Amino acid sequence: MSQRQPGKVQSIKGTLAQLMVQKGYAQVQTADATQKAWEVAAGDRLAQHSVAGNVTRGSLLVMVANSTVSQMISFQKPKILKSLQQQLPDHEITDLKIKVGKID
Repeated sequence: MSQRQPGKVQSIKGTLAQLMVQKGYAQVQTADATQKAWEVAAGDRLAQHSVAGNVTRGSLLVMVANSTVSQMISFQKPKILKSLQQQLPDHEITDLKIKVGKID
């Protein structure tokens, strides 16, 4: 946290932003927004069997329950990417990295 200068009042917006960073709330909000956007982009059927992860260098990591779900996502990849790009323009998602694994 930055040192406060005597006689200088920090705005409530700045204080809240610092608190969110310290407590990790911004990451939680980003993860929630990404998951919600994924659910919209993938549709109910695919979203039930997959979970959106982090965006790294423009690639959204998606964990899927099995290879069938992975293949279905691959077939719909252009449509899904377009939806994600519209919903999350600040994330600059250009690709999906699909991994089969355990989802909760």
